[in-house]
Amino acid sequence: MSSEYASLPAPIGTMIYGSCVTRDTFEFLGDDFLLKSYVARQSVISAGTQTSDTLPMLDPIASAFQKRMVEGDLKGNLYETLDTQASQADLLVIDLIDERGGVIDFGDGKYVSKLAEFWSAGGREASRGRAQISFGSDEHFERWTNGVQRLLGELLKHEMLHRTVVIKAPWATLTDTDEPFDIPTWMMDPREANSLYERYYDYLEKVGVPLITLPDHLVRTSDSHQWGVSPYHYAKGAYEYLATELRRFVLSLRAPHHYEGLPRRNPAPWGEFTHLTHPGEFSTVSEANGLFTITHNGLPIDLMVEDNGSNTTLVSFSAALGQAPLDPPIFTGRAASADLGMNRVFVSDPGLLCSEVLGLAWYLGTKQVNLTQRLVEIIQALQDRLGAEHLVFFGMSGGGFASLNISHEFPGSLAVPVNPQTRILDYAKLHWQSMAEACFGVKGEDGALDILEAHHRADQRHVYNRGYSNTVIYVQNSQDSHVTYQMIPWLEAIEWKGDVHVLAEKWGDGHVPPKPEKLRQLLGRISEVDGDWASLARAWRAKTQPTRAWVKEQTGR
Repeated sequence: MSSEYASLPAPIGTMIYGSCVTRDTFEFLGDDFLLKSYVARQSVISAGTQTSDTLPMLDPIASAFQKRMVEGDLKGNLYETLDTQASQADLLVIDLIDERGGVIDFGDGKYVSKLAEFWSAGGREASRGRAQISFGSDEHFERWTNGVQRLLGELLKHEMLHRTVVIKAPWATLTDTDEPFDIPTWMMDPREANSLYERYYDYLEKVGVPLITLPDHLVRTSDSHQWGVSPYHYAKGAYEYLATELRRFVLSLRAPHHYEGLPRRNPAPWGEFTHLTHPGEFSTVSEANGLFTITHNGLPIDLMVEDNGSNTTLVSFSAALGQAPLDPPIFTGRAASADLGMNRVFVSDPGLLCSEVLGLAWYLGTKQVNLTQRLVEIIQALQDRLGAEHLVFFGMSGGGFASLNISHEFPGSLAVPVNPQTRILDYAKLHWQSMAEACFGVKGEDGALDILEAHHRADQRHVYNRGYSNTVIYVQNSQDSHVTYQMIPWLEAIEWKGDVHVLAEKWGDGHVPPKPEKLRQLLGRISEVDGDWASLARAWRAKTQPTRAWVKEQTGR
C-alpha cells in the first residue's frame, strides 16, 4: 500500500448496491474495508416493492447467493437493509449493471428485476402476461428516476448521501489483448448499452451523486476473469483503478467538509459560545442559559437558550434574511417573546452556512446533515435539562415551515407557524433552487426539483398527511397569496380535520406578518394556558377545524 493510503482509518464499513462489478472491485480494496451488506440483482425500480408471493412459483435455486439475491429482489429489501446497516456503514458503492434487464410490472406499483437468475428459475412462467419494461426505454427511465428519488430520500434520512458513490463502468467490446470477443445473441450489444446508460449517469450527476468513471483504455474484459469473458467482467487493471479511486473518495470523506459560507459565521457579536460535541452534554452544563454550538458533520448548529424556570419552552426559528443577508448566527423573535414567562430557545439555521449569500434554507439541513433529526435530539435534550413539560414551536414564513416540521416530531407540542410555506417547491424558484444547489450539491433547476421531491421533509403536506399528534395554530395574513398556494393545500392534505386551528386576519397586502404588538399579544397568552392549546386557540379567536367555506369567507380565496 502506498504511503498516501497507509493512514486510511480502518475498517471502512462498506455497503454495496450493485453487481459483480463492485463486488469484484471490493476484493482489491484490501483489509481496510469490511463488507457490511451486499444488495445485488435488484433494480431501484423493484426496491421497496413486495412480490414475495411469486417465490413459491419458482424452481429451487441451487446457488445460495443467487437464491438470496432473487429472494431479496422479490422482497424489495434494499430499504430494509439500509435501515439496519446504515449506522454501521462508512461507504455505499452503487453500480447500474443490474438495471440492464429492465423490470417486470406485476401491477399495483410492484416490480421484479428481469435478470437471468429469476428468469431461469421459472420467472418466465411466473410473470407470463405481465408487462416487461425494457432498460433504456422512456418508461423505464421515468420509473427509474422515481426510484432514485426514493433512494435519495432514504440516503438523506440516514445521512449517507455524501458517503455514496456510483461506479460508471462502460461495457467492454475488447479483451485485454485488444481483440474483439463474441457477444451472446441474447445480450444487448455493448455499444447500444453504453449509449442507453448515458442519461442514467447524467441524472445521477445532476442530483449531486459523484461518479467514478472507468477510463476507456481500461474498459477491457479478460479470459482470466473468474467468471469468464463478458462486457462487464473486466481485466485486473480495471479493478485496481476502481479500488484506488474508491480509496481516494473515502479519504476525501475523512477531511472536514468545506461549507462555502462558513467564513460568514460571526459569533463574536453575541458573546462566547459553549461548544458541545453532542446533545447529551446539555445534562452536564452548569446552567442552561447561554449560547451553545453543536457541530455535526462539520456544520455548526448555533443556539441561544434562556432558562426562565417555566413549564413551557418556546423554540423560535428565523425567516428569510432579505436582500442583504446577515451573518449567522441569527436569532430572531427575541423582542416579540421577551419577558412573557417562557423558557426560550432560538435556533440559527446552519444551512445558511452552505453559501456566502444564501438567505433562506428552511432548516432542511444539507447533504451531510439530517437537520430534522439533529434538532429533535437537541431540543429534547434541552427540554430535559430545563425540566419543562410543554413545547411551542414558532416561526414566520420559512421559519414557520420549520415550526411545522419540528413540532410534528413532538407529540403534544404546539406549532405556531405565521404565514408559513408548507411545500418548499410551491415558493419562489429562486430561493429553493439556490438552497438546493448550495446545501445538497445538485446542478440546475431540474436537479434542485428532484432532490426536493426526494427529501422526506420538504413537503409538510406529505408529512402531516401521514398523521400527526401535535397541535397547530396556523396564523395567516388573509391578503397573502400564501393562502392559495400554501395554506389551503396543507389543509386539504389533512382533510380539514384534526387538532388544527386557523387565525386568519388582514395585516396588509402581500406576505405581511402581524404587527409586533399583535404578535406579543398572541404569544403572551401561551404560558398562561399551561399546555391547554385548545384554550389558547379560543383566546386567540382562532377557528377550530376550519372549512373551505370559512377560509373563502375570511380571505376571499
